[in-house]
Amino acid sequence: MSEAEISRKVSMSEAGIRKITSGRDAVIVSGGNVDQALLKDFLRDLDHPFIIAADRGLAALRSIEVYPDHMIGDYDSSDQETYEYAKSIHDRMGIALTKLNPIKDDTDTEAALSLALRETDGRIYIFGGTGSRLDHVIANIAILVRALEEGREAMLLDSNNRIRLVDRDHAVRIRREDAFGDYLSIFPYGMEARGVTATGVFYPLLDVTLRGNSSLGTSNEIIEEFADISVKEGILILIESKD
Repeated sequence: MSEAEISRKVSMSEAGIRKITSGRDAVIVSGGNVDQALLKDFLRDLDHPFIIAADRGLAALRSIEVYPDHMIGDYDSSDQETYEYAKSIHDRMGIALTKLNPIKDDTDTEAALSLALRETDGRIYIFGGTGSRLDHVIANIAILVRALEEGREAMLLDSNNRIRLVDRDHAVRIRREDAFGDYLSIFPYGMEARGVTATGVFYPLLDVTLRGNSSLGTSNEIIEEFADISVKEGILILIESKD
């Protein structure tokens, strides 16, 4: 929700985002790189999403004058001003605030994902899940598996990338005109993925095995109206990207 009470209606086609469930979507804003213009436009195009500020992600929401529905984090990486703001809107507006113990097994983003899985039943969009901390990027790709296991679609979004997962039960079709960028790459999550098929692309793959020690699958391009990506065994990391 925002101070300006932004009217959110579905105006984006979202073609190419497979529909596993329908219902209230969740938007998690974490402490990595957040394109504030992209986030603001994205929120405007969703229908009343459940917004979760994960730790320093609250600063990005504050910058675009959007209040979260829930704030969660250990706040060990937040500046004091951000935490004071969190406490302020919690006291003044009743916005939920969950302060986590900094000595814990999961990251703030994973804790936010757990909350999203409990409180919503639609897609889960994660902003600020990428950035200069490659360890956090890898961890945030890994936690997407949790959503997939529960039949939920979750993805990482930044200015240059849309990252999601594919398994045997959830193939992906991407309309060329709605692709996130010019490039499409697929990698096995783990050592290998079998029965990988990618059609409608410049370098088609037909029932192949992708292994974790190969760059096969990198920098493909959609050349037909639709690109279809599927796998028979294992999980694929699907990245749409642009320079």
